[in-house]
Amino acid sequence: MASVGDVKEKVQRILSNALGSVRIDKDGDFVITYNSSITYVEVEKFGKESVRVTFRTPLVRNVEITPEVYKWVATEGQTYWFGSCRVFLPEGKTTGMVVMEHTILADDLDESELVNAMAMMSIAGDEVDNKIRDLFGGELCGNEED
Repeated sequence: MASVGDVKEKVQRILSNALGSVRIDKDGDFVITYNSSITYVEVEKFGKESVRVTFRTPLVRNVEITPEVYKWVATEGQTYWFGSCRVFLPEGKTTGMVVMEHTILADDLDESELVNAMAMMSIAGDEVDNKIRDLFGGELCGNEED
């Protein structure tokens, strides 16, 4: 049984080795930037004895959440090999955020699994964020600060 602390240390070591260094945000998530995308890597407990690593790539923010956006997220936004899209719409608001997420079980995490998932999410985010902005408007999230 892996602990969250042990997996977090392992993730930091692997990402630092692969990237030269890794930034950590105020929530303790690892932050990877690639062109217009920013990917947050979060390590969390999963169930009673497992740990998961979630890759979260915000794509566009301040986008008007219309039926067309929901349709795109529910169809094309679910077709990516690494990551699927979600809508975050604050209660009472008409604008929100579209995010791509991917999760792996980290109980027996190896370097290539982590680095490949991180790379695929960063590359996909860099492509998909522009596509969504061009289709529906909003602002790219990769320019945001923590």
